[in-house]
Amino acid sequence: MQGLSPSMEAFLAEKPEFLALLGFKNYWFEGLSQTYFCTFEPSIALTHSNGTIVQGGFIAGMLDSAMAQYVLHAHDFKVNPLTLNLDITYLMPCRPSPVEARARVLKMGKSIVFTTAELFQNDKLIATATATNKLTDIIK
Repeated sequence: MQGLSPSMEAFLAEKPEFLALLGFKNYWFEGLSQTYFCTFEPSIALTHSNGTIVQGGFIAGMLDSAMAQYVLHAHDFKVNPLTLNLDITYLMPCRPSPVEARARVLKMGKSIVFTTAELFQNDKLIATATATNKLTDIIK
């Protein structure tokens, strides 16, 4: 993913509003490890416990988004990866500060994709996810 493809430029120009809510900041792809990275900066508005812990549903959204973005980019934004199953394991609390999601494809079939992702904060693993997605045509 050297530079932005026209499809990625279009995606970023018209990205879904929920990405802004999650604090989406950047993405990149590492070809050697076949890993897609996304950074987020969750705000205090996404927290509970007196503004100290990001609510788990938002963490799930970040992980799900990172995995879906990998699939979108792999298909040049010509498919819609509908999440059929999402399994999250929370290992540590997430604070309202920058996080990095690392997503990988485990198996990419013609219509079903299996993905995994990890979420790091300050170089510590705080959550993991696996997902199953059904590839459908994008509805315009």
